[in-house]
Amino acid sequence: MALTTFTSGQVLTAAQMNAVQANDYNQTVSTKTASYTLVAADKGTRVAMNSASATTITVNTSLFSAGDTLVLQNISTGVCTVTAGTATVSSAGSLAIPQNGSGILYFTSAGVSIFYPSAVTASAAGLVCVKAETAFSAVTSVTADSVFTSTYTNYLVKIIFNTSTANDGLMKFRVSGVATSTNYNRQRLVFNSTSVTTDQLNSQTSINLGSTNGAFEQSFDLNIYNPQIATATNIFSLNQNNFANYTTGNAGVIISANQSASTAFDGIEFSVATGTFTGKYAIYGYSKTV
Repeated sequence: MALTTFTSGQVLTAAQMNAVQANDYNQTVSTKTASYTLVAADKGTRVAMNSASATTITVNTSLFSAGDTLVLQNISTGVCTVTAGTATVSSAGSLAIPQNGSGILYFTSAGVSIFYPSAVTASAAGLVCVKAETAFSAVTSVTADSVFTSTYTNYLVKIIFNTSTANDGLMKFRVSGVATSTNYNRQRLVFNSTSVTTDQLNSQTSINLGSTNGAFEQSFDLNIYNPQIATATNIFSLNQNNFANYTTGNAGVIISANQSASTAFDGIEFSVATGTFTGKYAIYGYSKTV
């Protein structure tokens, strides 16, 4: 309930006494669907924002006194920000109230307030999973469509697999469910305990990620840049390869590649030149915000 005032000599009724203590157990709530400026009558109440769009709660001076408090909360998806009007508002946390968040606004004087948030807007994750880890077994290819969008500029693909026979792992980009089989270019560096070798392949039908002997798993981290934009798409891959065994057969592979056509891709395909392969993969988008 809002603040109740009484006059000298007034006789309180039972209903008035009940109302006085009601606010301790059932606070008066006013719901706002648009940005709102606090008024004096909000003292001791709860102001609930209910808007899918971003809103503000503005705090002005000379409405409240030292020691006055009120609760601010947000019950919808639009972030609500506590904003200093003519009064000052400070906080050790965020002044942005996310959905299902709240906080107490406390006044140290008529024009100075402190906001104590119970929840703050979480920072965006650096990597966001856009394709959950997916297992595949004894298949000739795996595809993921509608994974590259304007939400992210750059992507990370992590894949582990082994093949049914000594074979090459291949990668293509896709558009609307159809693989593109032109304009792939690759430079590769392979290093192991005895040698360092390089090779280059241009104007290929796919990107050759490297050869495997079929008996041991290979691991790949592929960074993909601008796949969803109608421009050349660049790829940088770090591969861990086990050609003959997990000890002396261990080798590292670095691949710099591109798809040189000005095409906006939305999907990706992995395959082997012959036989089948078994493994799992996941795709992540690099966040654009902090």
